[in-house]
Amino acid sequence: MPKILYLIASHTNPTQVARLAKSLLHSSSDARVLVHHDGSRPALTTGTFADDPRVMIYPIPLSVKWGDWSVVELELRCLAWLQEKAVEFDWLVLLSGQDYPLQPLAKLEQCLSQTTYDGFIEHFPAESPPETQWNWDHRLSLERYWFRYYTAPPRCKWLFRKLYRPINWNPWLRLKGGRFGAKIALRRRTTPFSSSFRCYAGSQWHTLNRRCVEYIHRTVQTRPDLVEHYRHTMVPDESFFQTILVNNPDLNLCNDNLRYIAWRPPYPAILQRDDFDALIHSGKFFARKFDTTVDAAILDRLDDYCLVNRP
Repeated sequence: MPKILYLIASHTNPTQVARLAKSLLHSSSDARVLVHHDGSRPALTTGTFADDPRVMIYPIPLSVKWGDWSVVELELRCLAWLQEKAVEFDWLVLLSGQDYPLQPLAKLEQCLSQTTYDGFIEHFPAESPPETQWNWDHRLSLERYWFRYYTAPPRCKWLFRKLYRPINWNPWLRLKGGRFGAKIALRRRTTPFSSSFRCYAGSQWHTLNRRCVEYIHRTVQTRPDLVEHYRHTMVPDESFFQTILVNNPDLNLCNDNLRYIAWRPPYPAILQRDDFDALIHSGKFFARKFDTTVDAAILDRLDDYCLVNRP
């Protein structure tokens, strides 16, 4: 069976993160977990994971902000760290600390051992997203990936929220205020994108084989222009990896991230006991997001389901 490395990007509730890690490791003696815990939060310790030697904690974590380059950078740093430490794995699965398995992970191992795909990652052309894709349209892609963003003083956030609609008609300027703070954006005259190197987008979460991971690492080393471009975009984690991977015709990618996500408030929904039937019949391997401070019983039911249905 393939060796799977689970990379958990977490920012809250260490007890829930420890429960996720335990569930992942219970599936296989070859599985390993690397946790990157938001550097702006209290640090995790190996004791959080009962000193399990198969759990690694990224030693110099970043402070992570929603919609910021730091979301991409944490994964790139973890990938470089894994390479530096010569950690062996065949597949890398990116999870949040609020994800949880929906099926026995022995089934995932079997799937990955038999697949002809190099990766499972949702993707679509950013200029022409499918009509069924959330509330995403080409204007959102344009605003996110064809503008260069600058950070404004925090006191501007409220004002920029008020001015967003009046300013939105201007093709060269954006003023945005939200949980990412206050941002001023100017339309770029040039981008790395072209008819032969298109911009792609999709969900952040993915499952990639070693070949994909090594290609990402090489591209980051050889395309500093691409890194610099995305460093100043909005929500780069929903485009950067897609753009690198989908533009490589030698990679066989499945347009499915293998995850169940319910797009209802608070976007995404916090999954609870009433979602159980939808979860187990989704055909997906993971779901997000869960919150044990809201409903821990749903994780108990999923654990029982996976135990009974082990192959």
